Amino acid sequence: MAETQVIKKKKKWFTILAGPEFDNAEIGETLANENANLIGRTLEVNLADITRDPKSQNIKVKFRIKEVKDTQCYTELISYSMLSTYVKRVIKPAKEKLDYSAIYITNDNIKVVIKLIILTKAKTIHSVLTSIRHKSNEYLKEYCKKSDYKTLIMDLASHNLQKELKNTLKKVYPLSVCEIRMMQRL
Repeated sequence: MAETQVIKKKKKWFTILAGPEFDNAEIGETLANENANLIGRTLEVNLADITRDPKSQNIKVKFRIKEVKDTQCYTELISYSMLSTYVKRVIKPAKEKLDYSAIYITNDNIKVVIKLIILTKAKTIHSVLTSIRHKSNEYLKEYCKKSDYKTLIMDLASHNLQKELKNTLKKVYPLSVCEIRMMQRL
């Protein structure tokens, strides 16, 4: 009976970087024996760990490895989502809840799904909720037309997009919360 030898390649540690939107911050390390095995892997990280901002601890971002050079893995952001526990905690004091989701195309032709959660301060009639929904759709459609994917990510992470949207919708009806619950790249 002949013995067969199994040749194992030695595995190396690879550093995973968040991408230029987050100043190539290190988000983790992984073990692999070939560079090709890493491409396409996903990694989910808390946004507060990347930005060093405790206010964003309720947000998870998901990255996909797109390129490997030496022992450095470069990623792209593929989704942004709020933790379900945060959403449940925020909903309790609100009077009316409005969930909305739509597909938008950015300036650089990248399709994204954006899901909103809007909470009013008091009970409202259906026509006001419809008006808020239409106004938010118009605002996000215009925003995505004039900005590229990188700008969208930066404004989401810095919370600027949510603030501007809330200020726009406050003119229709007083809101307690206006957040982007999820953004995903298609």
